[in-house]
Formats: sequence, structure tokens, C-alpha cells
Amino acid sequence: MGSKETLCRIRTILCLLLLFCVSCKCSASEFEITQVARLGVDASSHLARKIPDTLFGIFFEEINHAGAGGIWAELVSNRGFEAGGPHTPSNIEPWSIIGDDSSIFVGTDRTSCFRRNKVALRMEVLCDNCPVGGVGIYNPGFWGMNIEDGKTYNLVMHAKSPEMIEMTVSLTSSDGLRVLASAAIRVPGGSNWIKLDQKLVAQGTDRTSRLQITAKTKGVVWLDQVSLMPSDTYKGHGFRTELISMLLDLKPRFLRFPGGCFVEGSWLRNAFRWRDSIGPWEERPGHYGDVWNYWTDDGLGYYEFLQLSEVLGAAPVWVFNNGNYY
Repeated sequence: MGSKETLCRIRTILCLLLLFCVSCKCSASEFEITQVARLGVDASSHLARKIPDTLFGIFFEEINHAGAGGIWAELVSNRGFEAGGPHTPSNIEPWSIIGDDSSIFVGTDRTSCFRRNKVALRMEVLCDNCPVGGVGIYNPGFWGMNIEDGKTYNLVMHAKSPEMIEMTVSLTSSDGLRVLASAAIRVPGGSNWIKLDQKLVAQGTDRTSRLQITAKTKGVVWLDQVSLMPSDTYKGHGFRTELISMLLDLKPRFLRFPGGCFVEGSWLRNAFRWRDSIGPWEERPGHYGDVWNYWTDDGLGYYEFLQLSEVLGAAPVWVFNNGNYY
């Protein structure tokens, strides 16, 4: 009998709890339905607050070649052969060799005339009867060079050779078979480095072109700091005109540069240092951006970003490394 009475009591309690929950739910629903919220907005002019002019701007980050290979018009990637760092043999990628082991030998050493960029490329032509197009090296730039018909491109490079050697500089299709522009240059014999300037006028359009430097006679030549820029950069500052025009359309009031992770680096030795990004471009040591995993020669440096800010009419906002990463 005791167990039956206990069971009845439990059932009674459960029924009462169920009724209580149902009544609470109904009460809550009625409460929600009957409640009305009113929000008053005072849009009086004397309470208005002007949106600051500096609210809208550009956050620039050197990532995925947004600068080098992007808004910066330099067409040659790894123009100083320094992508492997200050030691030799260095990493010359994406430079590649034209010819085989029997016709040419290419290496790097530390004989450059530039104090902070000592690595230079040494090219030795071995063949007496070289192929028709010669042997040498080529650079595809960043995913191919966009060469346009009728445009002029300014080639600058530094060279030395113990004896006079004649070379050919060309803009060609990606396979080297179609020549868009070409010029012969001569390196006089001697122990001193010389600066060579050459204008190349394109006779055709190819968006995946490459720069070739070739020779047809035996000899040794050292090359360093090879640059190719279109002549129509924005106001001669080195920026791609069509991209700067798009930035101007944004009407930014500030420009934050040169990035976040790009500035820090995964390792402090790879952090961006603004002092190394100013001065003559040939003397800028460049650095390896180990967060995004590519080399930049820092031709787009602190001074150039200030120029860009001035062009855009935007306040420059410099990002610096505070010594931390994660």
C-alpha cells in the first residue's frame, strides 16, 4: 500500500508541475504580446555630428605582390639577384638560362659595385658557334611582363667585362620565339662597372612577355641591378598609371602603408626597415617577406609611399613594427 501511495503522490506532483509550466508559458506569451516598445529619435540639426573627413581611406598591404608586381611598375622580378640573401650561391629565380651546359655557365659571386648589394650574376659564354638567337638569361617578371604595342620601356642595368663584349637585350614572347623589341648593347672591356641605359619600343603586344639578355661570342660578363620600367608611369614616380587612376577615384583621405604582417615578419631579421627602403634603388638591400613568402627589392619604399600619399591627397599613416608577431 505504501508504494502505491508514493506513486500516486509522484504523479500528482508531476501533473501540478506540468500545469504550472503551461500557465507560465501562457502568461509569458500574453506578456510578450501586450508589451510595446517605443524608440524616439531626435534628428534635430543642432544634435548632428559631422563625419570626419579622415574616416575613409586606403589600407595598403604588400601581399600577393600588391606592391612589387602590382601598383609599382617595375617589370623585373629579383632585379639584383639578391633573393637568396647576401650569401652565394644566391637564388636568381625567376631568372632562367638560355642555352645548355656546353654553351653557357651562369653563377653568382660577391663582386658587385654596390656596397649593400654585393651579389652579382656572372655569365660566361662558352660557345664559338652559338645558336642563332645567342645564349644568356631571361626574366619573366611577375607572371609575365605586360608589353604593349607602341609603348617605350626603359632598361637600366649595370655590367662589367674584362674584354669588350656585345650583347642583345630583347622583349620576347614567353617562349622566346617572337621578338617585340630588341637592341644591341656593348660592354667595354675593363675592371670597372658601368651603367647601361637603353630604350625599347614595343612592336607588338604580349601580356606574358619576358626580358632576354643574350650574347653570341665567347666572353665573361657580370650583371647587376637590371631594371625595366614603362616610360609612362604616373607623373614619373614609378607607379602604374591605370591603377593609380583607380585609387584616385576612391578619393581616400588617408593611406596606411606598407602593411601589417609584412612589416613584422615571422622573424625579426625579416622585418621591414624603412631606412633600408630609401636612397638610390640600386643600393636598397631588399628583404624576404617571410609571412607572404616572397622577396621584395623595396623599390617601392618609404619615400615612394609618401609620394603616393601626396598624389592621392591623402594623409600618410606609417605602420611600424612594435617587436611582436603573435
